[in-house]
Amino acid sequence: MRKSLWGLRTQLRYQIIGPFLFLTVLVAVVGSVVVFYQMTSSLEDRFKGQLATTTRMSNEALLSQEQANLQFLREVIFAQRNQETGAPGVAEAFVTKDIQGLKKALNPFFLISLNRSGVNLDRLIAFDHNGQTISDFERGSDNSNKEYTTHTPFDISKAWFTQRVLNSRPVDSRGDKYAGLIRFKGTNVETDTLYFATIAPVRNGNDVVGGMIAAVRVDSLLNTLVLRSQATGVTLYDQSGKLLASTFSSTSDGDPPAMGAVLLNTFNANAGDISIFDTQTLKSHKYEFAYIPLSIRGTSVGILAPALSRDYMASTGANMLWPMTLLLVVLVGILFGVGVITAHRITVPLAVLATTAEEITAGNRTRRVRISSNNEIGKLADSFNMMTDSLTDLYGQVQSEFTQRAAIVESIADGIVVCDIENRIILINPAMRQFLNLSAADSPPAYFDDIPLEKLTDGVPGFGSQRASDLFNLGERIVRATAKPMTTPDGQNFGSVCVLQNMTAEVAMDRAKTNFIGTISHELRTPLTVIRGNSDLLMRGLAGPLDDDQKVFVDSIRQHATNMTSLISNVIVIASLDSGSLSTDFEAVDLMRPVDDATWPLQGMIKAKGLNLKIDVPKDLPQVLVDFDQARMIVHQLLDNARRYTSEGGIAVRATALPEHVLVEVEDTGRGISPEMHEQVFLRFIRGDGASEGINSSERGIGLGLAICKQLVERQGGSIWVKSAPGQGSTFCFTLRYANATPNTEKSTSLLATAAAA
Repeated sequence: MRKSLWGLRTQLRYQIIGPFLFLTVLVAVVGSVVVFYQMTSSLEDRFKGQLATTTRMSNEALLSQEQANLQFLREVIFAQRNQETGAPGVAEAFVTKDIQGLKKALNPFFLISLNRSGVNLDRLIAFDHNGQTISDFERGSDNSNKEYTTHTPFDISKAWFTQRVLNSRPVDSRGDKYAGLIRFKGTNVETDTLYFATIAPVRNGNDVVGGMIAAVRVDSLLNTLVLRSQATGVTLYDQSGKLLASTFSSTSDGDPPAMGAVLLNTFNANAGDISIFDTQTLKSHKYEFAYIPLSIRGTSVGILAPALSRDYMASTGANMLWPMTLLLVVLVGILFGVGVITAHRITVPLAVLATTAEEITAGNRTRRVRISSNNEIGKLADSFNMMTDSLTDLYGQVQSEFTQRAAIVESIADGIVVCDIENRIILINPAMRQFLNLSAADSPPAYFDDIPLEKLTDGVPGFGSQRASDLFNLGERIVRATAKPMTTPDGQNFGSVCVLQNMTAEVAMDRAKTNFIGTISHELRTPLTVIRGNSDLLMRGLAGPLDDDQKVFVDSIRQHATNMTSLISNVIVIASLDSGSLSTDFEAVDLMRPVDDATWPLQGMIKAKGLNLKIDVPKDLPQVLVDFDQARMIVHQLLDNARRYTSEGGIAVRATALPEHVLVEVEDTGRGISPEMHEQVFLRFIRGDGASEGINSSERGIGLGLAICKQLVERQGGSIWVKSAPGQGSTFCFTLRYANATPNTEKSTSLLATAAAA
């Protein structure tokens, strides 16, 4: 099962079909939901519009009923004597108190109202100026158009409108007429019947002699409103939200509930501005009610609530759901089929490409793609075949070049080590295997640092800055190691290559040369010492008095012997440094001691040239960590060098305590050194401004003194440099460490790290 799922996830056709199908279903579902929502919203808007129309028609029907009642009362009140029937005029009957005549006059009007369109009176009442009913007709409860009931008189003088009508006071701002909801209690009919009534005064001239009431049962009125407005039902509430009447009372759904507090508060907050809609459930049916104020002659007397059934909305939505679902399934199926076919047409050629690429990768470079198509996949197949041909040719060229280069690397006598960026060894040549005593089957070391290279410290060829610092011991061999980084054309480092050259014979020859020079120098220094000593004795007259010419000859012998002794001493020092036989023993030393020892032998020669010597070493200068003899030799060489190249003026030796080291300066007033020679003067056999400088001088050297100083200063852990300009003298400066400094002066740096940094 897991393999099947993995196959579905890794095959391109399913990777295409899956998202395509998902997007298809998503778009279809979202589109269906949007369409369904739009349709239901449209139905809802149409339903709300129909309910608003129903509400408006209900209100208009109510106003029409009021106008019809008023028009009927005008006709009745202003009716005159009927000559044919002998009935008196209505106002005349009120004045004469002719009750029978009044009934006779009202009877035809009431009967006519039963059939008169827009009136449909249920009750017609006349009352005198005392508030007593004198005529009271009411249609039967079966709404018969021919039969009616006459009620016995009763007192309505306590009704709030009665006295206002009889006293000819306006009932409201619209005049002395009144229309509203009335309950007549104390009669011999239903005591709780609610009427929609219109009241008007009866006048005889300017005097009010009584009043007339035209009333319609609210139940009948609501049924009429239902017919006229095409509402499902109409409900009437009082201003407190209590149910007064409803057309739903006669149905199986029963009466709707009273208005809730929240709904009533919302209605009161918006009364007169907008209709308030609310959904009510009566039994198993839902109805949408629209609550509007019931205003009669500008005064709100209740709340009218026309309602429409929501069953139509529910049935319409249900009828729409299944067709849309079926359409959605069909569309998804069609789109899925199209997606499968499209994916198949795309993925089959791609599968052929992938299979061909796998075979070419496995070594079958003769395989080619055969796809006959003019679309992008066909072009891709042609490009793939062309690329394969080019790669095959290029592979042959690379293979040939690789074979040639491999043969070259294999034939090189020097050891070659190729490493990656993390110094892992990825290639060594046979010469390197020979250096490591490895057979062709043995594995090379994993990392370059695993190669047993040891820095060559004793008997290193060269001198000073010219010393060979790239020589290492590798077993019984001495090799020169040269490492270079391997970089891409854009400068990115991807590894290093190190060449190890066997220098065993060369180093042995250099050591033999050094030993020979040292031996010869020692042998020469002995007779020179005898010559210099005997010349001194002769100059002092210990072998007898000398004339002036003899003194000149002997003094020349003594000076040349002294110069040769100094030269031989320098050569011996060089031989000791190159052979590694010169040891360095660090100790805490007061700097003044080696300065005094170095100055004392030269004071006579400095004075003989008429030069001044000034020593400025503070007494409180901290001790320095040096080899005493080597420190004395450094100061001696610098003083002797200053003496040789200074003809007049003086020489000064100064020492200054700095935060990190002690700075020693030897300053002279000689000819100076040009800037381009500042680095070269510390090399062997370099004298003054050139190789021939001082050749004709009686005190010439061979250019070894400053080279000795440089190496000895570096052995002390310091550095040396010169500040000079032609004609302005020279100042040689070097630094020494404080006595509490670490004596180790060697700094080990990884060979490949140095190459990578380069």
